[in-house]
Amino acid sequence: MNRGFKVKSLAEGTPAHKAGIKQGDRILKINGTSFFDVLDYSYLSADEKVELQFYRNGNLLQVKVVKDMDEDLGIEFFSPTVSPLYFCRNKCIFCFIDQQPGGMRLSLYEKDDDYRLSFIDGNYVTLTNVQEADLKRIISMNISPLYISIHATDGAVRKKMMGNVAAGRIMEQLAQLSEAGIEMHGQVVVCPGINDGDVLQKTVWELASLYPQLKTIALVPVGLTRYRGNLKPLKKVTQNKAQQIVKEYSSLQNVFQQEIGSPFVYLADDFYLLSGASLPSHEHYGDYHQLENGVGLCRLFLNELLDWKRKTSFEIKNKTHISIATGQAAAPFLQLFIRELEKIKNLETDLHIIENRFWGGNVDVAGLLTGRDLFHSLYQKNLGDYLFISSAMLKAGTDLFLDGVNLKALSVRLQTPVVPVNALGEIRKFIVGHTKNKAR
Repeated sequence: MNRGFKVKSLAEGTPAHKAGIKQGDRILKINGTSFFDVLDYSYLSADEKVELQFYRNGNLLQVKVVKDMDEDLGIEFFSPTVSPLYFCRNKCIFCFIDQQPGGMRLSLYEKDDDYRLSFIDGNYVTLTNVQEADLKRIISMNISPLYISIHATDGAVRKKMMGNVAAGRIMEQLAQLSEAGIEMHGQVVVCPGINDGDVLQKTVWELASLYPQLKTIALVPVGLTRYRGNLKPLKKVTQNKAQQIVKEYSSLQNVFQQEIGSPFVYLADDFYLLSGASLPSHEHYGDYHQLENGVGLCRLFLNELLDWKRKTSFEIKNKTHISIATGQAAAPFLQLFIRELEKIKNLETDLHIIENRFWGGNVDVAGLLTGRDLFHSLYQKNLGDYLFISSAMLKAGTDLFLDGVNLKALSVRLQTPVVPVNALGEIRKFIVGHTKNKAR
C-alpha cells in the first residue's frame, strides 16, 4: 500500500512513539479524516486525543494517542510539508542559489517556494506559484503570518527581476490577503539601476497602503558572489548608494512613524555598516520581525554587549587563551566585545577577521563563511585553547559548514577545539565551565 504519508522517523518518548507508531508506517487518516499536508496534519492532530489510521506491512491498523493540547505527535515525514514541496518557478536575476559553485550539498541547490514553509519556518516566498485555490486556503485556514519576497510593486519590473510572467500580480495578491486579515512581512532586494530610485519609492509607498496587515518591509542589498558566470551583470550597492538609501529612507521612516505609528520600512544592517551611519535605537526595531533579513542583528549584539558589561564579572584562575573568528561585516562589533574580554585577568583573546574567499564578491557576513575559509585563514596560527565561531556558519542541527566541511575535522586540522555559539553569554558559560574559573 502506497497510500498515506510515510514516517521517516520519530523521537523516542514522543506521543506517537509511545502509542506504537514506527518508522516506515504510512499515516492515512487523523481522527477519521484524510489530510493533504502539514497544515491539515497540524490542525487535525491538535486535540488531546488523536486517533491515527495507518498502514504497516500492508495491514490497515488504528491507534489512539493521548497527549497535551497542541503538543506535536513527534512524527517526522520525508518532506517538511508532509506532501511534496512547492518549488520555485522563477529565474531571479539576483538569485543567490544560482551564484553557487558546483560540488556542494544537493540541498543547497534546492529552490523551495512554499507558502506552508513561510508560515511554519518564516521562509520568504514569491507567491508566483500559488493559484486562487491556494490563496483561498490561506485565507480560510488563517495561515498567518506570511513572509513574502516582493522586490517591486511595478508589475513589469518585478517580471523582469524574477523572470516569470506570473510575477506581475503581486499587488493584487497582497491586497487580497490584506483584506482577509492575513499578517505579512515583505522583503525587497535592492538591485542598483533596476528597482532602486523612483521604482523603490513607488514600491514602498504602495506597500505602505497595506499597513497594518503588511506589517514590515525590509530593504536588503543584493548579494553578489564570484560565481555569477553567464548570469546577468548586476551592480553592487556601493558606499555612496548605501549612504543615499540610509538618508532617504531614514527620513521616510520618520514620516511613517508619525503617520502610522511604525517605521514600516526597515534597512538591513549592511546599509548602515557600508555607509558608516549609526545604527538605530533598540526601540526602532520593535519586535525585530526582520532578523532573517539581517535587520537589527547588530543592534541586538550591542544590546547583548551592554548586558554583558552590566552583569558579567568573573575571574580566571588559570591562564587561558581563546580566539574568535568572524566575517568582515561583524568585525567592528566583535572588536568592542574583545575590549571587554581583555579586561578579564588571565584571559588572552584574539580576534580573527576572515575573508570570504569561497564566495568572493561582496559577501562578507559570518554566516556564509565556510570551513575552507576558516582553515585557509587560520592554519598554523596560534589559536589558543578554544576557537569560537558563530553557529550560523553551520547547517541547522548539524556540524557541517556550507562547503560540507565537518566541525570536528576542522578542529583536528587547526589543532584547536572549534566551539560554535549563538550568543556572547555562551562564551562566558563555556569559559566558566571549562577552565576552572570562579564566577562572581
